[in-house]
Amino acid sequence: MLGLYPELDPYDHGMLPVGDGNTLYWEECGNPEGKPVAFLHGGPGGGASARHRRLFDPERYRIVLFDQRGCGRSTPHCSEPDVDLSVNTTWHLVSDMEQLREDRGIDRWQLFGGSWGSVLALAYAETHPERVTELILRGVATLRLKEVQWLFGGGAACIFPEAWSRFLAPVPYARRGGDLLEVYHELLNHPDPKVHGPAALAWSRWEGETVKFTPQEEVVAAFAEPEFALAIARIENHYFRHGGWLAPDQLIRGAGKLSGIPCVLVQGRYDVVTPATTAWELAQVLPGAELKMIGDAGHAFDEPGTLHELISATDRFAAGWEGRSGLSSAEVERKEIRMLFGDEHVRRYEETDGEVGHDWQEGVPTLVLTTKGRKTGQDRKFALIYQEDNGNPVIVASKGGAPNHPGWYLNLQENPEVRVQVRADKFTARARTATGEERARLWDKLAAVWPAYNDYQKKTDREIPVVVLERV
Repeated sequence: MLGLYPELDPYDHGMLPVGDGNTLYWEECGNPEGKPVAFLHGGPGGGASARHRRLFDPERYRIVLFDQRGCGRSTPHCSEPDVDLSVNTTWHLVSDMEQLREDRGIDRWQLFGGSWGSVLALAYAETHPERVTELILRGVATLRLKEVQWLFGGGAACIFPEAWSRFLAPVPYARRGGDLLEVYHELLNHPDPKVHGPAALAWSRWEGETVKFTPQEEVVAAFAEPEFALAIARIENHYFRHGGWLAPDQLIRGAGKLSGIPCVLVQGRYDVVTPATTAWELAQVLPGAELKMIGDAGHAFDEPGTLHELISATDRFAAGWEGRSGLSSAEVERKEIRMLFGDEHVRRYEETDGEVGHDWQEGVPTLVLTTKGRKTGQDRKFALIYQEDNGNPVIVASKGGAPNHPGWYLNLQENPEVRVQVRADKFTARARTATGEERARLWDKLAAVWPAYNDYQKKTDREIPVVVLERV
């Protein structure tokens, strides 16, 4: 089972003025001479992240990521109350992509888009098919009325009734049977933060609670970050109210324009955000499309089966590019083990007592940490880099330098008794956070194994915790 490539940093980045007072953040990673690919993030308004860089072989791809208008590191940000959304539409974004392509000196590029990113990829490709080498679409959407009504008109509420009740909470009772997109438009654009703030959190949390096949606290918490929530809620509501400025069935009807462009559609069968019917219908009219239906996945890109098919597609499309080639079967197996991620990493580790998964990369050992979910009380398992100190494992709560602590660290703050597996050695431990000179000494020990920790600390204002797992 394939997983994400190792973490990497951009070799170039910048801000591109695209008109209407908007400036896009962009970055390039991987091989400057590699196969160009543009990553199109979801939302709209979600922004690109460091994890998205890792969907592509950095030796064979020139990876271009950017934050679309109004979100992420682009300016102005839609969490600001006076941002003009009238100049933030699908067709503005298509134009922005063309400006970025030309600015970066790229003739043709692969498009990789998930969720809203699949809508934008189709809109761009049907407008500029001569500029697209391949399409990889995940959690496929075309922004038809029936798709929007499913998510915001009560269809998905049949599967997530508790989450739907929280989505309805800011809506006046008398208006809950009306057009919720219009009600939320009023709430999200109300000048009082006591009105638009809770509405934004409710909107964004609804997506966070439905995005995974099995909802996860950490994902919900990320969607509930106030600035992110306000931007994504305002932008999504703006786009969905206007049907993406697309004619009825426009992207389905225009699929014939993509003849000759290889396309892979990766779809979770139990995707509640963008139901599987859209991917199926698009595959029937999209010339040469390959539909990969994942039987145990929801909407998120990093669920194991979905991630495997995405990486398989990016690897396959880069196969003809000069670079990594001629690997022996043993080298391929080592590469796959090194790329294990998340739940799949934990599963392979536990199944083999660490024979697979302990050495995540050469010289980078990992353990499996089991905490109790602070809200659910259920076991939560994580594969984490570690080093030993006086016979006790030591780990770092980095979260890639994000402003908030990872969920596993919040869990063990609530309940410091945890279970640990190091290879075949399984034991109970009590977690404590190192401080002062001990933290500094242990930090240096961990950073010697994973130097990126130093970069993560520079990116965030919080002191990244170093945790000692003392055997009980």
